[in-house]
Amino acid sequence: MKVLVADDSPVIRAAVTSLLTEAGFDVVTASDGFEAIQVFYSELPDLVLLDIRMPKMTGYVVCRLIKEDYTVAHIPVLILTALDSAEDRYWGEKSGADGYLTKESLGQDLVGAVRSARATRALSDLNRDQEPKQLDTIDVLARVTELLDRKLFDATIINDIVTMATRPGDLAGTLGELLQILRRFVGYDVAAIALASEKRMAARLEGAVSREEFEAFKRLVAGHLDQLSPVKVAADELGVWFLEPPRFGWNDTGEGWPSFFAMSLRSRGEVIGILAVASHRSGQFTPQVARTLRLVEFPIAAVVDSASYHQKLLEQEARLSLSSLYGDPR
Repeated sequence: MKVLVADDSPVIRAAVTSLLTEAGFDVVTASDGFEAIQVFYSELPDLVLLDIRMPKMTGYVVCRLIKEDYTVAHIPVLILTALDSAEDRYWGEKSGADGYLTKESLGQDLVGAVRSARATRALSDLNRDQEPKQLDTIDVLARVTELLDRKLFDATIINDIVTMATRPGDLAGTLGELLQILRRFVGYDVAAIALASEKRMAARLEGAVSREEFEAFKRLVAGHLDQLSPVKVAADELGVWFLEPPRFGWNDTGEGWPSFFAMSLRSRGEVIGILAVASHRSGQFTPQVARTLRLVEFPIAAVVDSASYHQKLLEQEARLSLSSLYGDPR
């Protein structure tokens, strides 16, 4: 098992290298963050031990670059640092690190943590289907720029979604706005947000979709809703809000949906529904698209939950108004 040790302290590098070598591991080292990325891609270690405060590039950025690349994101990264504040641990978690160790752990605790990562690497290798390419200096800088652009994009999308929560509106209209925002960064032919409590889904058609294809999509949505939520629902029980009048085409290929992605929407610890997208194009929902969709899962769920609650209050008010106008039938 090969371990990359990245630390700007030659004393720490030597101590950790000696400790791991005696335990039977192969060790490669890097003295700064920039070198850590280059050594990582040239050596492809089984695990990375990463200091936070390093010259040229912090350990947080190194970890993010690794975890943003789905061809190598399965490789465990453990933060090994003298910093142990709540803030440091928080940013270590947000950077995607698989563990956080302090340099007071040097010894058997460190060896044990490295050994426990063997199973993680072995299992993840079973699903590895692409080889990462080696990076030169220009490639590393390009990855950093791409990461910054990506984080700005993510923040913009999340802000657009969260802003909707401050604008009260009807439930169907809110779901429609969410699917419109989704269209900015996901190419789909049909998308839906299905609500477990309502046993209903809001659907948006973007491409030419036949009735048969839409029914196939509806069955997929009902199956995932039945599987992921506490509410059991069959396809024929699932009602539909069309956010725009559907114009069904006649181009049914009979091949179903080569690209389909669904994820649960959780709020307050419960699955309140699912988000589903489908496309006629094979391979449309790449790991990068799936990562972005999972990133917006919580804000979308929060907006949907808020809109559902607002809708229930409006319906309750309407019933009370009718009762006061015509008298309580009881």
